[in-house]
Amino acid sequence: MNIILIGPRGVGKSKISRSLAKLTGQPAISTDAIAVYENGGVSIPSFVEKNGWRNFRDLEYSILLKLANADGIILDCGGGIIFDLDEHGNEILSQKKLSILRKIGRIILLDRDFDELVEKVVGDKTRPDLSKSKEYSEILLRRLPHYQESAHFKIDTTDLRKEEIAEKILLWLRIKK
Repeated sequence: MNIILIGPRGVGKSKISRSLAKLTGQPAISTDAIAVYENGGVSIPSFVEKNGWRNFRDLEYSILLKLANADGIILDCGGGIIFDLDEHGNEILSQKKLSILRKIGRIILLDRDFDELVEKVVGDKTRPDLSKSKEYSEILLRRLPHYQESAHFKIDTTDLRKEEIAEKILLWLRIKK
């Protein structure tokens, strides 16, 4: 079984995936790291700037297709993994990506205090702009219900150490070694 971490950017998916890897011995794999690798080391902000969000969402889908037969991994998903764009360029829940994620593992939503999330990502140049015209807080508010409906389990990470979060996930999954 795979452990799949979803949630907004800045919630700590990468750190928690590494903590889970240490506790379980399962490899932690990042969809964002695979995206960078598959594009010759081009950063995600550079990829999005050059190719647009639609192409990045398509790249995420191709990555999920490649991982569809994986077993025993911890998958750290980019913040927008469960989204696609409609014909007008608006984010919508991606049924095709969500279907793959549900097929290959248990989806854990990592959540955190809203204001902490917004504060953490404002001005972070290592992350691509989500929109030229919309504030991260607006995008986050729109995404939250989709994150919640997509997950098998939700954990509020506010005021918890990454090790505590990993332990709670493993307790829920009952796979602690």
